[in-house]
Amino acid sequence: MRALISAVVLGFTLLLTSPTFADDGPATGDAGAETAAEERAAQFVGVTGPDAESIPGGVLLLTAYAIVWALLFLFLLRLRGLQRQTAEELERLSAEVQASEGR
Repeated sequence: MRALISAVVLGFTLLLTSPTFADDGPATGDAGAETAAEERAAQFVGVTGPDAESIPGGVLLLTAYAIVWALLFLFLLRLRGLQRQTAEELERLSAEVQASEGR
């Protein structure tokens, strides 16, 4: 059961992970990085962000709710199974006690 829950959570995580992490180019050598760092330190360059969000907030909200509901449903199924096992064990023990009183 834990493996199933882990697989579901991992699957949702992989689906929601932004593909921009894979767009990173090859790493430059140390000399190139120092030169770029020196250039940034020497002058101020304003940074502009993206014009629009890559993932709308509504989709993230609905995905979070779906994950929470799925986990709650799995949790309730697990509790039902445990309750059923406990009830069966209680019935078995009750039958054993009644059988031992009859001896």
